[in-house]
Amino acid sequence: MAELVWRGKAIPHTSGGSLLTTGFYQPQTEQLSADLCADGWYNRLVHGERGSTLAALLDEFAGKVDLIYIDPPFMTGRTFKNGAQILTGDGISYRDIWNNDLDSYLQWLYETFYYLYELLAEDGSLYVHLDWRATHYARVILDELFTTRSRKKGAGLKNEIIWHYQSGGRARKAFARKHDTVLLYTKSSQYCFHSERIGQPRGDKKRNHMRKEIGPDGHPIWTIRSAGKLYSYRADSTMSVDDVWSDISHLHQKDPERTGYATQKPVALLERLLLASSEENDLVLDCFCGSGVTPVVAERLGRRWLACDQNEGALAVTRTRLLQETRRNIFALQSVKRIE
Repeated sequence: MAELVWRGKAIPHTSGGSLLTTGFYQPQTEQLSADLCADGWYNRLVHGERGSTLAALLDEFAGKVDLIYIDPPFMTGRTFKNGAQILTGDGISYRDIWNNDLDSYLQWLYETFYYLYELLAEDGSLYVHLDWRATHYARVILDELFTTRSRKKGAGLKNEIIWHYQSGGRARKAFARKHDTVLLYTKSSQYCFHSERIGQPRGDKKRNHMRKEIGPDGHPIWTIRSAGKLYSYRADSTMSVDDVWSDISHLHQKDPERTGYATQKPVALLERLLLASSEENDLVLDCFCGSGVTPVVAERLGRRWLACDQNEGALAVTRTRLLQETRRNIFALQSVKRIE
């Protein structure tokens, strides 16, 4: 198969440090304590660099994570600053600066994907959120990891989701870039997917060459003939979502959901992904948790979670959002102790 090659390409070391626990936040409290719940499980909010954190998680969670969502740096060459809502840290959400060194960025992506592949369960799902700058590189790297390392049929790319949104700014010498790409990869053909949970009402709008009729009960019915068969659909029936999403809005600057963290993604986007690709009590991981949307949505939907970031401001925003939620489980604050 085709392989992407760059200067310094190497498999990362899988031996990492250990996780140090600062304390635990009990459900419905905002006070840090040293007590753990009876069954021993706790969600984790980890402060640490992505590589050392993922390596440290391998000892306990290799092959056990049911859903992974990441929204990593896109190699924009920019420094993203916090909004006025965030008063902690140096005012920087994150630096996406690579000094135009594509080789370094590709190695960084490769290491990230390698660790995530090791953590992902055999029937798990990996969602990678990028844009036009890096999606094409990510696909080739992910194809290499998922199709050459998995022994099961059906491993690899399942969807290339286009998230189309409206936001300010229009290019004069190119078509306006108004979409992100979310890649869905799995280790096999056996993975969790529930289109019925996120389906949309078919409605009265005409689609394709369907004919509108009125059924015996007086309700509209849409019919279409294909390959000699007649298909009928009620207007109030559920229609599965396609791979171009324009019904989820980009967060505008005054949106009440805004936390002040740059590049924050909307709750509705993560709700759709988690509802489609995970069950209650499944384990969800986001190693670039940023504004905290992934653990917040996981908490609301009854999923367990692991959330990580190297930015102190991101951890502060995420902790604040989580403490405002009605939580089912304890969550711990942790950091990575590197092996010298």
